Amino acid sequence: MKKFSGLIPPMVTPLDANRRLDKKGVKNMVDHLLSGGVDGIFLLGTTGEGPHLSYAVREALVRETCRLVKGRVPVLVGITETDIEDALAFAAICGKLGAAAVVAAPPYYFKLTQAECVEWFSELADRSPLPVVVYDMPAHTDTVIEPATIVKLAAHPNVVAMKDSSSVIALFNKFRLALEPFADKFSLFMGPDEAMGEAVLLGADGGVCTGANLWPAAFKVMHLAAKAGDAGKVARIQRFTTMSSYLLYGLGAGQIGFLKGVKAALAEMGLVQNVLAAPFAPFAGKELAAVKKALKTLRAEYARLGI
Repeated sequence: MKKFSGLIPPMVTPLDANRRLDKKGVKNMVDHLLSGGVDGIFLLGTTGEGPHLSYAVREALVRETCRLVKGRVPVLVGITETDIEDALAFAAICGKLGAAAVVAAPPYYFKLTQAECVEWFSELADRSPLPVVVYDMPAHTDTVIEPATIVKLAAHPNVVAMKDSSSVIALFNKFRLALEPFADKFSLFMGPDEAMGEAVLLGADGGVCTGANLWPAAFKVMHLAAKAGDAGKVARIQRFTTMSSYLLYGLGAGQIGFLKGVKAALAEMGLVQNVLAAPFAPFAGKELAAVKKALKTLRAEYARLGI
């Protein structure tokens, strides 16, 4: 199997006013991402609100996205669960619908030891019909995957990549060095927008960045510049992508505030409806006004990039 690499945005899940799947929004997002040159699409991660969606909505999203993508880029699907049988059952559905791989964070609620992480992902990989991507997301799982753990998992033939969303560049570098023996078959991706350019310059295979929902072409150009070693160009575009996260992600309270900003901005761009999964309310009033103001600034900055 060819290694996953490049820009693979964690796509938002478009919902309608009744919190059902908005198929028009899915088409808008798929068209927007593909026209921006993305190398894959990741569904049902943190940005995709995966754990807060019904299985009916999750399955409908995978079916519709795979139908629209038509194999042009790989579709990766989040299957993070607290029960391994549920995760595997959904992995089987994803395989039948045309997904290329599944992505799983450690099960949440109880914090896992490193030995339990190895056991969980090993069984998942043993039984999954699709390749497995390990998702390190300690902010939501309370489990930090250590470099020695990912080395053990990388040796499994069906564990093919890792998304590092720890937001700790020192830890990323430890992952990078530890995984060098598996570089021919294992991909390492950076999660946070603000670190993607730097990470790819250092050797990451790509980025899985929330802001690429908004500006896929900018993130793609930054990835290509980083692969070419053009640090000056990376710095220029990384400034913009960091500005975008700075202006949009901190407007609301709680862990979901970043996504409220992103969905409100995407709605202003005419791509999706400004609706989130229960129990989360979208931005309105002064927060929505702040999003509109930020988007005006960002559009002007984006135009200066000349992409």
